Amino acid sequence: MNRSRSERNSLRQRLTFWRNPWPRTPFVQRPKSRWTLRRVVRAGLATVGVLTLGMMGLGVAGAWSTGSFTRVWNLRSELRPIEVQDRRGQPLGVIDHCREGQTTNAVPCRESLSVPLTGVSQAFLLAYVAKEDVRFFSHSGVDLGRLPRALLSGAGGSTLTMQLLKNNVLAGHFDYDTQRRGLGLVITRKATEFVLAPLVTLRYGRPEVLAMSVNSLPWIGIGQRKGVYDAAQAVFGVDPADLTLAQSAFLVGLLPAPGRYLVSENTPPETATPRFRWMRSQQLLTLRILRSHGLISENDYLAAASVPLQPRLWRTEYAGSGGDLRIVSAARNPDYRNDPEPVWAMQELVRRELRAAGLNPSKVSRVVLTIDARAQAELSRRVSGEGATGPRPTGIAEGAAVVDVRGGGIVALASSTGGNQSSDAGRQWAAYAQRPVASTVKPLLYATAFGIGDGDLNQFSTFTDQATRYGSQAIRNNSGTFLGRAVTVREANARSLNTVAVQVGTGREAALRKVLAGVNYQEDSANRSSPALGTFRASPLTVAAAYGSFANGGTLCQPHLLAEVYGDGDRPLPLRRRDCQPLWDPVVAYETFDMLTGAVGDSVGHVKFLRPTLFQRLSGRAMPLGAKSGTTDDINDTWCAGVTPQYAMAVWIGDPDGRQSVPVGLYREQAACREIGLLRELPHDIKNVDVPPGITRVGGVAVPIPGLNPRNPVPPQ
Repeated sequence: MNRSRSERNSLRQRLTFWRNPWPRTPFVQRPKSRWTLRRVVRAGLATVGVLTLGMMGLGVAGAWSTGSFTRVWNLRSELRPIEVQDRRGQPLGVIDHCREGQTTNAVPCRESLSVPLTGVSQAFLLAYVAKEDVRFFSHSGVDLGRLPRALLSGAGGSTLTMQLLKNNVLAGHFDYDTQRRGLGLVITRKATEFVLAPLVTLRYGRPEVLAMSVNSLPWIGIGQRKGVYDAAQAVFGVDPADLTLAQSAFLVGLLPAPGRYLVSENTPPETATPRFRWMRSQQLLTLRILRSHGLISENDYLAAASVPLQPRLWRTEYAGSGGDLRIVSAARNPDYRNDPEPVWAMQELVRRELRAAGLNPSKVSRVVLTIDARAQAELSRRVSGEGATGPRPTGIAEGAAVVDVRGGGIVALASSTGGNQSSDAGRQWAAYAQRPVASTVKPLLYATAFGIGDGDLNQFSTFTDQATRYGSQAIRNNSGTFLGRAVTVREANARSLNTVAVQVGTGREAALRKVLAGVNYQEDSANRSSPALGTFRASPLTVAAAYGSFANGGTLCQPHLLAEVYGDGDRPLPLRRRDCQPLWDPVVAYETFDMLTGAVGDSVGHVKFLRPTLFQRLSGRAMPLGAKSGTTDDINDTWCAGVTPQYAMAVWIGDPDGRQSVPVGLYREQAACREIGLLRELPHDIKNVDVPPGITRVGGVAVPIPGLNPRNPVPPQ
């Protein structure tokens, strides 16, 4: 069907309207030249405006989707770590809030202190600002002159404020600290930084932003450390206030790739030396930047460049002097040590206890622990292999815990694997290793039997050490022999005779199981042997708490780290914890404590080396000490637990996976029990356990008075 001309023109206009939506008008003339300078400038400005608005919109969306507006407004409190003190107020380090919420930082957690700007040397601040953001004090958080570089590179060009946001608020989002990559993610993150940076500057001011920045520098690779305090201590062993110009330039020069600082014993010289030369070149670059901006003089430059620095991790040989100083060779320093601050290995344990008490760790500013700093340092030294028994082989772990029997406060806690400490809660063997407790269960068995209420059993009760069976299982002693005679319960415990333990446990197994469950031991359903032989599993901390009940009048106190907790403004926060609960009759507890001292002091005792020395007697450290060792049949676990009138301690050495045996040397030397000697070194306010009514002594051995039938209370649920 034919259409009229007017209809065809109308249809053509409708189909092509998108090309020119505005009708031609006599008031607008088409320029003779399509692109004039004026039109180019106007188009450029319009493009910049559109891109700016688009970037701001993208940044607002990114900040909103990640909840960054709230975090930025509270950034100072979020970055402020929890200050940690021991029971005497001595600093133990800090705990970051880095694992609170849904995001994590690139550096998981730090172990050291934040410092104010007044605690950082001027040389470091000059070097840091000059190299990383020379116009820091003249922009509002975003340096437009460096923005194009930041957008294109995704790394360099950011201001200190933007770096602060990337390393903390935006860590775990977009492309940083995630497994995702892509230009879109980089641009989105940069846009978010672009929006948030002025807000941070407005909220806190430049000096405070600089302070937060220097305390959160990601020194990735330097022992997973963060902040100028960590860097100064780890690299040069000095406080930040004492950093020289040469040291400051070296540290700032590491920031582009701090992981290159690390070197191992196996790194060949042809690899180590060029690596250190690269660090030296970055140091000189930083010094040249300072000189070019007039922040240091030529003499200052030459003096700093001519210093033959020796970072603690490295051993470097130089040649020449002054401006001709050059590196000949570099390798790892074989004498390097870097002990973490005490709280480093406990940080996740403290967080868990705060949550269990109903407290949000991010709202906590200071905690006082039950830890004794001196005891903690000594226990850490022993566990790391510096004690009398020497280092632990790779793969062999050790966990040790000391608790105060009066309330259960943890005095010291240390864990290691082959001498290496860890802040991973899953590797805190002292608190979480669930291993068969072996013969350390025997005092709990005998205490259960003492308190049945029939008065049939005490330390003088006798059993024959002879071939014994538990069901179809033949029971043997660790010695592989039998005495073939009657022995008292006290002697059986001192000799750690399995045959007597099984005989005592027969008929009392149900009561023993209830006690073990009450002290938080875990049953191993795969082990069908008698629980009197230590088939239940527990951690050293749990075993120490159980032994503490013998010196605490029969009362069991759950171990804990927190003594006091404070929030904003140093406001005390309430702590919820379980009350101590009765576990033994006081007569039973005292008799068992006395029996444990027999394993140390009696002639048949198996840990006689724990007797006090002459010096300890003269210095007042000869307080009563009871102990009991234990070893599993496959020797994958070796234990020792001890108790004094004030402290209880348990030590476990073994393979956490139960695959390899403890080296023969550690087993034969009773390494775990030798660690128990630490108890005599601790200051004791209580030198003796109070003797409860109903106890008498026969031949120096504590037993109930005739006719008294002590009965233990129902174990805690």
